[in-house]
Amino acid sequence: MILAHHVIFGAYGFWLSNDPRGSWSDFVGSCEFYRYGSATKTDERRSVASRSHDRRLRLKAKESLDRPAVRFDAKQIDAVAVGIANYVKKSKLSVWACAIMPDHVHLVMGSTDMSVERRVIQLKGRGRCF
Repeated sequence: MILAHHVIFGAYGFWLSNDPRGSWSDFVGSCEFYRYGSATKTDERRSVASRSHDRRLRLKAKESLDRPAVRFDAKQIDAVAVGIANYVKKSKLSVWACAIMPDHVHLVMGSTDMSVERRVIQLKGRGRCF
């Protein structure tokens, strides 16, 4: 029985769909970006951040993004917090911890009748800054 989920979701440019350590992405959205590799779909539920990889290649891939990677300022972090709080209140989602970082969010939430992936999509939509 799953009691809670620790989810991490990033802002634009935080964790790329073709990150060599793996991602939840099924596709790479641009031809320019695809030259750094196809999507690295993984179903891994534990962090893969410490896996060895070619950091230089990953940084080159980030340089090919259409826009600069998002880095939230204090005002934007507040806006993301309000969006998440509104979603939590409306959906009655149990949230036990939340940390909004400059380029990603950590959230510990109770189990739910909806898939974790779907909840993250909805949370990101409420934040409107991702």
